[in-house]
Amino acid sequence: MDEIEQLEQFKTAKDLENVIKELIGEHRDAKKNKIGVMFRIVIPPNSPTTYEEGHQGKDGDANRYQLVQGVRVCDYKFEKSTDLEYVLPDRTCGLSFSRTFSHLKGTQKMLARHAKGYKKLGPANVSWWILSKCDMPKGLEFVPDLKDNSHYFLAATERMHIDILLGKLKRISFHMNVMIDNMTRA
Repeated sequence: MDEIEQLEQFKTAKDLENVIKELIGEHRDAKKNKIGVMFRIVIPPNSPTTYEEGHQGKDGDANRYQLVQGVRVCDYKFEKSTDLEYVLPDRTCGLSFSRTFSHLKGTQKMLARHAKGYKKLGPANVSWWILSKCDMPKGLEFVPDLKDNSHYFLAATERMHIDILLGKLKRISFHMNVMIDNMTRA
């Protein structure tokens, strides 16, 4: 896993809320894009955009949470006829991001309850990307979830080889900041 620079720590949900509100406030006026800042929960030792083997999801569901070079098969639509070498365009799936603090807070709480396996508490870091700091890689786009307008997918909008997708996801992760969850989990 790439080194993740530790910027801040939070010990309570209130700490998290204060930092997120400050970030949203700072960038609301400056944003040129209707989204502006996007948030994502990252369970260690995963990076903001890729997963480590054994840390990609619910225990006992190997097919759903299968990894292809750090990308979960359930996050993108893979072309099965190429042995999962190509990702197909699909605006109904992709990496999950939160657009609002309330969505982020609920997601962080839920994922922290299962961070080390089913009903096994653990840290759930918060990462964010201020979209005005860099361009979106060609072939990827933030698409709102039709079921929840606070939830967005980082979706593939064109067919691409997994190596190309992985390169684009890594490029995005370089622009993301991470706040380490230092909550005590008993």
